[in-house]
Amino acid sequence: MNCEELPFAFFGAIASGAKVFAKPSICPKFENEKRMRQLRGQIRRSLAPLAAVAICAALLSGCLMAPPASPAVTRVILVWLQHPDRAGDRARVIRAAHSLRMIPGVVRVQAGGPIPAIGAQTRRDFDLGVVITFRDRAALQRYEKDPRHLEAMRRYLQPQVRHYEVYNLSGR
Repeated sequence: MNCEELPFAFFGAIASGAKVFAKPSICPKFENEKRMRQLRGQIRRSLAPLAAVAICAALLSGCLMAPPASPAVTRVILVWLQHPDRAGDRARVIRAAHSLRMIPGVVRVQAGGPIPAIGAQTRRDFDLGVVITFRDRAALQRYEKDPRHLEAMRRYLQPQVRHYEVYNLSGR
């Protein structure tokens, strides 16, 4: 290492956290202890703004992060059709349910009829079940006011459904 490389090596070592002390024997120019203190002071002064920026960035990064996403919300709808024996009515309600996937925040829509009971406690007196998964609670709230949802309710659910029950489940 020659005399001109010493300040850069010292600066790099300080930046990386290593403790390096220049010895007078490395370079005759730096034998003067006063000159070495001046060099260290210059390096510290040049690092101070960089350190301040790094500290501010670290502190502000916590403020800039998005809040943690709330858990998904699942809506379970049990439907009793006006005419359960009409396959066309069932198909229209299922198509209407699947069309709700277009609404922002809706992650998944499933629809189907009950299966034969596996256990004694299984309810199977409904004609159709629809499960809609939302990204979060806010998405469910937006869905409630969405014109596509309201149109599906008016056009398909009200004329073809005798009764329905809605259950919302949190992912927590």
